[in-house]
Amino acid sequence: MPDLSKMTDWEKLKGMLQKSADEGKEKKIDPKALLEHMRSRVKGQDAIIEDCARLLHLQMAKTISNKPIANLLFLGPTGTGKTELAKAITEYLFEDETAMLRFDCSEFTGPEGKTRLIGTPLGYVGSEAGGQLTRPVMAKPRRIILFDEIEKAHPSVFDLFLQMLGEGRLTEQGSGKTADFTQCITILTSNAHADQIGKIQEDVKDYYEMVNAVKSYLADSKVFRPEILGRIDRIYVFRPLEGMVIAEITLLKIVRLAKEYGLTVNFVAPELIMQTLVSSQKVARFGVRELERVVFDLFAEQMAAARANKARAVNLAVSPEGKLEITSAFDT
Repeated sequence: MPDLSKMTDWEKLKGMLQKSADEGKEKKIDPKALLEHMRSRVKGQDAIIEDCARLLHLQMAKTISNKPIANLLFLGPTGTGKTELAKAITEYLFEDETAMLRFDCSEFTGPEGKTRLIGTPLGYVGSEAGGQLTRPVMAKPRRIILFDEIEKAHPSVFDLFLQMLGEGRLTEQGSGKTADFTQCITILTSNAHADQIGKIQEDVKDYYEMVNAVKSYLADSKVFRPEILGRIDRIYVFRPLEGMVIAEITLLKIVRLAKEYGLTVNFVAPELIMQTLVSSQKVARFGVRELERVVFDLFAEQMAAARANKARAVNLAVSPEGKLEITSAFDT
């Protein structure tokens, strides 16, 4: 009789089995906890995150559903928090934002985009590999699926959305198997016609009237087909960021950069936040992505040096000469 105790890593296997069991359990939504988590990551969009937290709580409380949990459309200028909100929802539900299945629709501008998503037909090379969308969902039905810049997708990809967002099912071409999307949250983002949508946002003060006006505009301008819009549960229009909101986001980006170097931040001098904002005059046009680049350029080198000196926590201050000064807290 073989000695099974030494034939595998039982502790590791136990952890893997527990993780598998946890993934199979239904995630219960605490709307207050979800709201606070979203607020901690997304700034300047309070009305959106409040409604989104409420919607997800109510939708996930259902015991029977013949469509995806929620189909959401995030509109607005680049860098206003659309993708960040999708990551925040994923992190809350799965404790890891990388669990999101994400597609950049600038890569699906041709008719081959449909094949990439649902697989090559049987008899063609690669048919056994399945689709980049269908195969992961068949393997793990509980998913957050993000389609960034959806307006760039080819019309044949939009045809897939009619089935996926409506009936919650897609058939994989090579295997003939059905992928079930009824446990998925699908998020579409778009910054198409951001200026025109921003004008509607300014002119129509009632939120629901504004959303209806935006929906009519999108249909009339043929950005989205009416039947696609009809399958969307909520359209959220993100506002441009300004003032103290950008300052809060700047602080979050500094904290996140420090975390990447294994550091925590105790304090950041207001002068440094202002310096970052002044160095990032393009924020209004390019959004938070430009801000991330500026934060990296200003702070990364000294953070790396602090970590090399075995610092665990840092204070970011300004020296009498007006230069960045990082003071470190060391292990005792």
